[in-house]
Amino acid sequence: MSHLAQNVDYQTVWRLAGPNIISNILFVAVTFAHLAIVAPLGSEASAALVAGSRVQFLMMSAAMALSVATTALVSRAWGGKDAKAASAATSASLMLALIIALALSLVVYGFGGVFVDLFSLTGDARTLALEFIRVVALVNPVFALVLIFAMALRAIGEVNFPMHLTGVSNILAIILSFWFVEGGYGIAPMGLNGVLWAWTLGQGIAMLVFLGYWLRPACPLRFDIKALFDTRLLGDLLRIGLPAALEQMMLQISFLAFMALIAQFGNAAFAAYGIGISVLSVCIVVGLGFGTASATLTGQALGAEDELAARDSGWATMRLAAASMAMIAVATAGFRDPLAALLSQDVDIQALTASFILILAVVQPLMGIEFALGGALRGAGDTRYPLFVTIMGNIVARFSLGAIMLWLGAPIEAMYAVIIGDYITKAILLISRFRGRAWIAAAKAGQPSAIPSIAGLSRAAVRLFYQQGRDKRRSP
Repeated sequence: MSHLAQNVDYQTVWRLAGPNIISNILFVAVTFAHLAIVAPLGSEASAALVAGSRVQFLMMSAAMALSVATTALVSRAWGGKDAKAASAATSASLMLALIIALALSLVVYGFGGVFVDLFSLTGDARTLALEFIRVVALVNPVFALVLIFAMALRAIGEVNFPMHLTGVSNILAIILSFWFVEGGYGIAPMGLNGVLWAWTLGQGIAMLVFLGYWLRPACPLRFDIKALFDTRLLGDLLRIGLPAALEQMMLQISFLAFMALIAQFGNAAFAAYGIGISVLSVCIVVGLGFGTASATLTGQALGAEDELAARDSGWATMRLAAASMAMIAVATAGFRDPLAALLSQDVDIQALTASFILILAVVQPLMGIEFALGGALRGAGDTRYPLFVTIMGNIVARFSLGAIMLWLGAPIEAMYAVIIGDYITKAILLISRFRGRAWIAAAKAGQPSAIPSIAGLSRAAVRLFYQQGRDKRRSP
């Protein structure tokens, strides 16, 4: 029997990945629904939604990066049974998130035209995109606060409350989107902006519920006003969050640059690309869930000084992730035409979307490899190499190949297929790294990474799991 079968409990991987997958699906469901709701408004509205959503994700990346630091500090304090320190980290994170979000909002609102021009949109599509982006800038702080508090709760093992609240707020946002876009019952039709205001209302309600929960005496994380002026704590948040912010910003900028290349083929090609990416985002959440599981299992195994279990857990998670995403790929490829028809009523956009979804099906197993092994390396503390992989895949491979395709005058389908080269590059680099010992050396040289309790599975339980596995291997 192989070491993999001996030492790794696949059910543990699923227990860690499952709740994260559900939470992520609830989040991306809103974007997916928005595309279907906006489709009857025409290709200009669809293209504007794609452009606005990409700028929105660019702004979100700052909060997402800060949430990495929030998770690390809150989980570390909670694991040390220091609820006061966990509360202080939460309070400081929320204040810092608000400051950063407001600063980004001012920049995006003031320079909205510059962001729109990156996509080479014309006519009504440009006008709609500019208006959409400026509204996005106004509501960005709401999202930042909701995300940070949800991550703080997850860091202490409180995963059900954020998941349930996310589900309710997102369902409400979808229902309101239909109403606001079309109008009726005393509400004038808002068109494209209706989906954004509906989402904002859903997030706003979630923020108020979180705030009410936070101020309750029963909440394990309490408001700490002194933490707002704790320069050491704020410095720790920035020190941990800045590398993650750099990776997030590079990812979003590379996406923007590639979308600028796609925009050279016209509004229909641009809208089809955005729709395809939204379809992919539903599939990506599976990979993200496995990435979190892989980081947790690998980090805890190394904490238990069990290199073999760390390797086994990484390879096991990679195989489960690749197999799961391969099955999803088959399903999306088989239903590519109905999906395209659901998300657009424009015949040209439907045809291009169907072609792009087929290409995306090819890369999904490769994405499973990226999420699982990238998560394993981050869990081990080897965070620089995943950043290097991002640069080589997203910037060097994808953008350079895309520029070559544009220079050669290749068809849009060839431009879409460039992402295959991106994910092949990443998979090769990550497999090579994980097969070697450099990441083990990096883990030993650095400080142990703080991994939160996920899905209610405590660190003690994970350590016990690996200790039992190690004892079994040592027994005759």
